[in-house]
Amino acid sequence: MSRILEGVFVIGCAVVGFGVGAPEGSGIQNSMKTSVQLIALVHNDVCMNAARLSAGILGAMRQE
Repeated sequence: MSRILEGVFVIGCAVVGFGVGAPEGSGIQNSMKTSVQLIALVHNDVCMNAARLSAGILGAMRQE
């Protein structure tokens, strides 16, 4: 599993480097910006759901 994550990280870094080197306003750079925004949005959603789940588990444990 760690090799898969390592491969995804290396490919991701290469794609980001390629996107950063693209001319301003190009389709590649716009795609990269959109991808980064989507990743940030998903990360935020996952963190919020984890916090809600933790709070729910803690509340259930306190009721017992």
